[in-house]
Amino acid sequence: MIDSSLKLMLRRLGLLLVVYMLLRLLFYAFNYSTFGEATAGNTLLAFLYGLRFDFAAISIINAPFILLSLFPWGNTLNPVYQRVLKVWFILTNAPFIALALVDVEFFKFIGKRSSNEVATITADIMDQLGQLMQNYWFIVLGFILVVYLLAKVYPSLKEPYTFQKNILLRAMRLLFMAALAVLAIRGGWQLKPLRVSHAFILEPAALGHLSLNSPFTFIKGIGKPQLELKNYFPNQESLLAAMAFDPAKYSQQNGEPLNENVVVIILESFASEYVGALNNGQGYTPFLDSLATQGILFKNAFANGRKSIEALPSVLSGIPSLMQEPYITSAYQANKLHGLGTVLQDAGYKTAFFHGAANGTMGFNNFSKQAGVQEYYGLDDYPLEKRAEDFDGLWGIFDEPYLQYVAHKLTDYNKPFFATLFTLSSHQPYTVPAKYKGRFPKGELEIHESIGYADHALREFFKTASKQPWYNNTLFILTADHTQKSIAPAYQNELGYYRVPLLLFHPGKKFESINPEQVAQHTDIFPTIVDYLNINTNKVLPFGNSLLDTTTNGSAILYNGNSHFLVQQNGVTELTADDQVRFYTFPDFAPAPSPTPNAEQQLKAYVQYFRSGLVNNKLYLED
Repeated sequence: MIDSSLKLMLRRLGLLLVVYMLLRLLFYAFNYSTFGEATAGNTLLAFLYGLRFDFAAISIINAPFILLSLFPWGNTLNPVYQRVLKVWFILTNAPFIALALVDVEFFKFIGKRSSNEVATITADIMDQLGQLMQNYWFIVLGFILVVYLLAKVYPSLKEPYTFQKNILLRAMRLLFMAALAVLAIRGGWQLKPLRVSHAFILEPAALGHLSLNSPFTFIKGIGKPQLELKNYFPNQESLLAAMAFDPAKYSQQNGEPLNENVVVIILESFASEYVGALNNGQGYTPFLDSLATQGILFKNAFANGRKSIEALPSVLSGIPSLMQEPYITSAYQANKLHGLGTVLQDAGYKTAFFHGAANGTMGFNNFSKQAGVQEYYGLDDYPLEKRAEDFDGLWGIFDEPYLQYVAHKLTDYNKPFFATLFTLSSHQPYTVPAKYKGRFPKGELEIHESIGYADHALREFFKTASKQPWYNNTLFILTADHTQKSIAPAYQNELGYYRVPLLLFHPGKKFESINPEQVAQHTDIFPTIVDYLNINTNKVLPFGNSLLDTTTNGSAILYNGNSHFLVQQNGVTELTADDQVRFYTFPDFAPAPSPTPNAEQQLKAYVQYFRSGLVNNKLYLED
């Protein structure tokens, strides 16, 4: 049974195993800050445990290759046939090698291995292919080198060789290898087949990303399987009680609606780490810092996700990112949705969404419509006569001219209006207009200069807006979509990866009763707006709370791809994929000796409500 065909196939698959391990080593080197806290022993175990996922991915991708190599009939050692096998081998494995190399850098942006969201942003990647290759040429070069070496050292047939002619033995051999491949794909004999969450068995949990490989996570994302339902609570009454959620809280408000304008500004990649007002004056945002002295800047605010595509559902609909794929591209994207646009339209508001990137980027146009926003403005809607002059050459319109465009556009709107503005220029590759080169501090990270420029654009926006008739009658809410690259150790932990600024500002009002120390999150924006405007609605989801509510210290719910976290001022609670519960102190995220009262039940209630709501398409209680 063990002839040259079998030996060659095993050597070739073994070569792939070596390549995967070298790619993991490269991934570790490029993202060392994420794994630096792990002990040498646990790091080594993560590498070894990664073999389990490598076996699975290689077996899935190369199942046809195994079949063709051990086909029971014909001469599989024929030189022409062997050349065909080699071409097949290279062509089927090259795309997954490319994905693994891309993740070396992409992981810095999303905090986890790529899943099927890569397929959903193919159009965006193709639009930006030129600048991506320019800025990440080393990945392209690395891909070419790896594929070249793979072809170069590919085990070839050498004389003398043995050939099994007995068809029955060859068939039995193929069946045996097929059984081994199935076992590898399942990850062993355990009850449940191997899945992404199985990687998170070591401390710190971040090592799970090291054990995984990108081909495996991508393949597992195909088909977008439904969330696994949880049944921690027997009925809805006990579930709502655990969340401390009153369904009537925002539907029985007294008095008349306020009829003021609301502008939500989502700043691209403005991590709290870059904001001087949150770091003893050390930062790159002098205007945002000055605005914070006139409003309320929450010192413990969190994004509910790690990507731009995850921010919009949290901000506009109160849906946190608590699953592997973004809501916008998930299997639940067609679910019933009541966004801020829906609620405010019903209250007589004009609603709009502005983003200077190409129309359709990250599905923002479709999602904003789902959230009830009437008008979407993208690059295609920017004045044609100014488009070429103000285009950044890569993604869209530079922030300064685009924000000026928005300020004047809002003046044309009937009042009251609700507008969401998503900035652009502090996105990779962090382009700054030529006339501003050298004006803003370079800092230690490539993003810092563009943060300074975006902050300047924000200053000019408010300068123009302050001269408009709608300005003094407008509530502004500023936040960031997600964090970005980090150099400050204080932000390099599970909580730091989600820390973003969140600011309430009104030109004619002070929010002196609000505690800026309270925990805040993106999903608080929806209930804060309806509370401030005194609008009655039963469309507020339980994942957020009004920041105007002085009876609570707030909370935030996060998901890192394996565990859910509930952040509260008196502690942090973790619920792992296998339902283990751990507790940490806040804000330093050190292990806590005792649990936070009621936090475990509250976190489990959030997870159960989220999953059952999406799977059953019943997020809203009236359904």
